[in-house]
Amino acid sequence: MRKIRSAMPAVHPRRAGAVVTGALLLSLTAAVSSAPSAAAAAAPLRGAATCADIDFVYQPQTAFPNTSRGRYDFRRQVTTIETAVLCLVNAERTAPGLNLRPLKRYLSLGKGSSPGLGGAAAMHAADAVRLRWWGKVEPGKNCRPMKDDPSTCDPHVNPQTGSTPLSRAEAVGYGRRCTSFSIGENAYVGWGSSQVTPRAAVTWWMNSKPHRANILSPTFTEMYTRTALGSADPAAGSITPAVTYVQMFGRCN
Repeated sequence: MRKIRSAMPAVHPRRAGAVVTGALLLSLTAAVSSAPSAAAAAAPLRGAATCADIDFVYQPQTAFPNTSRGRYDFRRQVTTIETAVLCLVNAERTAPGLNLRPLKRYLSLGKGSSPGLGGAAAMHAADAVRLRWWGKVEPGKNCRPMKDDPSTCDPHVNPQTGSTPLSRAEAVGYGRRCTSFSIGENAYVGWGSSQVTPRAAVTWWMNSKPHRANILSPTFTEMYTRTALGSADPAAGSITPAVTYVQMFGRCN
């Protein structure tokens, strides 16, 4: 079983401290789709035959030996998934008829360097798994309902800290050296081996209008995908494996 959540784009000029929130507010009306039939009817991803590790399944630390190499291999899984997602996304963007520029990912190098959007995505994914607020609004559940669907919790707003894609990006310094900048966020959680893979996440995103719009937006120039082991949606129960994805897009002008 799998769920997807709304995409959230936002454009934020830095000139004179102005903030334009129109795109951010409009995105909150995006539909949430979780129909299993959508994946079954989905066209194959364009990068399915050429991108490596698209059926990779995140494993818990106990699956690796308690050695320096084992610990490294456990941590390396996040990079493996991100690379697979980036390959699949760029295969869609560079398809004939679209010919969009491929998205890039930049590494944060050196002690004390900014974690960038990748760090913001990682923190949000970890918080989502820890707090498990995604999914349906329920009595006693701490979450902010989506404006266009009050029965569903907004996965982009952390109910404990109130953070949003914009505040998370700014907290890691994104946009500080930009005249203007744009950000977007996609989220996904899946459980069961076939639903936690990069193929499953990108397939859902490409078959959801707001997520697809972020992936195929000519505005964005960079993208970071971070994952956390575990489900951000308590509906997963005790099913394993479960993996939560947060994908952040950016552009700095």
